[in-house]
Amino acid sequence: MSPARVSQVAVIILFDGEKMLINLRPKQTYFGGWWEWPGGKVEAGESPEQCARRELREEIGLEAGPLTELEKRVVQHPDREVQLTFFMGRLLPGQQAREGALLHRWVLPAEALEYKFLEGSLPTLKRIIEEKLSPPA
Repeated sequence: MSPARVSQVAVIILFDGEKMLINLRPKQTYFGGWWEWPGGKVEAGESPEQCARRELREEIGLEAGPLTELEKRVVQHPDREVQLTFFMGRLLPGQQAREGALLHRWVLPAEALEYKFLEGSLPTLKRIIEEKLSPPA
């Protein structure tokens, strides 16, 4: 059996007030049709934080203020291992999503449970809800 592929992925949990940003994965992608926080694969020469910021710009067209690393988790899939780094931050004032951005919503953390949310991120979402976590104002 060949070794599983390993992907390093950075995720940004972006808040605006009490609500956080979630987006819908495009149908043609891995786990298409599931909701998640913006994020993606860390590219060569890029730190996880740089990746999280880049993915937020690419997917939604927004910028975040200072980020805090919330946690790391490894998720096993049949064909790969995903090493996740979760960051938390706040939306910089005066911004709006770019035209053509991924379908997204601003929701209270508990409301995200009503969406078909990526299973690998559910423990982090539940922690945010249970511990009432949010980034500094």
